[in-house]
Amino acid sequence: MTITNTLKIKLSIIAIFFSTLLSVNSFAQDSNSVAADNYVPKSEFRTVRLGITGGMGISWMNPKTTGYEKNGSTFSYSYGLLIDYNFTQNYTFSSGVKFNRLGGKLKFANDTNVIGSIKQVGTLERSYYINSLEIPTLLKLKTNQMGYLTYFAQLGLLHNFALSSFGNDKLSANNSVTETNDIDMADYTSFYRISFNVGVGAEYAISQSFSGFAYLEFDNGLNSSLNSEKTNNDGKIISPNENAFIKKFALTFGFMF
Repeated sequence: MTITNTLKIKLSIIAIFFSTLLSVNSFAQDSNSVAADNYVPKSEFRTVRLGITGGMGISWMNPKTTGYEKNGSTFSYSYGLLIDYNFTQNYTFSSGVKFNRLGGKLKFANDTNVIGSIKQVGTLERSYYINSLEIPTLLKLKTNQMGYLTYFAQLGLLHNFALSSFGNDKLSANNSVTETNDIDMADYTSFYRISFNVGVGAEYAISQSFSGFAYLEFDNGLNSSLNSEKTNNDGKIISPNENAFIKKFALTFGFMF
């Protein structure tokens, strides 16, 4: 996926999010103008709220290894359970448990086929896909409810623990192209990933105890998602240090109960 296509996807996600938000708000305002006595549910304050969430977007890798370069983005998605602890009406600690799919594409010179075939000199294009268990630790700052909507911003840390990882390789060498898919990459990717996350969105009151929400988020990896070096059985390093930081841009939505 080229940089231009990646930018188009980002802009499309933003446009969908804000057009949906404006449509919902406009609908609420139009409904109130038709009948002044229309019922607008006021969300009741509860210390603990549970919710379900899902999201989709794109993720990519920023390599820090000499000779490595970005080669596109991958589709990213997540889903799981949310737990909000409300200190006050406007301040919330948000956590939960989610399944998260992240990844990215890298391109680099390669003189050894790391999958185990004969030694070749060429260019390796690798797509990474990492499945992880995510535990968010976020602070959510909310406005008072305005009509049906409560706007919020959130920021904090995401903790990801790898469950599995795999990759697809395209090796161009000796005037030939070799493709290998569904490669086990557990030995090449990091078990733990920590990232800084920031998001903005809104919550729509459906009833006093039930609401829907949506927000745009940016996830910035703070540690490398690749292991630093690879060795053979004799302990000899067979590839350079590998470092790449995953970043993600996504639209997330769900319901709170």
